[in-house]
Amino acid sequence: MQFKKLIWMMAAGLLAASLSSCNIGKAPEPTQDVNAIYTAAAGTTIAQFSDQMTQTAQAVSPTPAGSPTPLATFTSLPTFSLAPAGTTTSGGTPFVFNTPAGTALPTLSTGGTGSTSSTASGCSDSAYVDQTVTDGTTFAANKKFTVGFQLNNTGTCAWGAGYSFVFVSGDQMGGTNIVITKADAETQPGQSNSFILKLQAPSSSGDHKGFWRMKDPKGNFFGSLVYIDIHVK
Repeated sequence: MQFKKLIWMMAAGLLAASLSSCNIGKAPEPTQDVNAIYTAAAGTTIAQFSDQMTQTAQAVSPTPAGSPTPLATFTSLPTFSLAPAGTTTSGGTPFVFNTPAGTALPTLSTGGTGSTSSTASGCSDSAYVDQTVTDGTTFAANKKFTVGFQLNNTGTCAWGAGYSFVFVSGDQMGGTNIVITKADAETQPGQSNSFILKLQAPSSSGDHKGFWRMKDPKGNFFGSLVYIDIHVK
């Protein structure tokens, strides 16, 4: 029994010696660098990602750039010519455009619609101030009424004997000229005077207008041309 045990032990020792002899002289396996492994893995990943991006770019069709939208075209505003200095409206109210600085404006009457600019005759001139009957007032046919015109002496001569306030044109309506006599007080420059007309509305219906103006002793008209404008119903 001991003899068999001895034989088994010898066989095991021979087997161990045989296995050991196979590894004698063999170089040990080198230890791998961990950083090198990471670097290689990262390079592989980048290369794969680059390939995927290239394939995606080839698969998507480029979108053409849109055409630029043209800007809207604006039409120039019309140019209006300026009215000459001293132009008046139909109502006699002055309006002046583009008047050079220092240019004197003409003297305009401030009377009713249609009154004209004051015009002197020598040293005589007048300007409308006011009147007692409003333009367009309605009267019955043949109705008697009075109207007063207040005028200012804008000349350098006094309105004395021989000056008059007279009918010029249109519907006289029964009015008579007013002549200043020696018994009347003179109207000095800068003063005003009122001339009262006794009138009668025409018998025909509609609008009626009569024009009146001052006249000097030599028979020359001067100053504002004023009027009475009524409607007969």
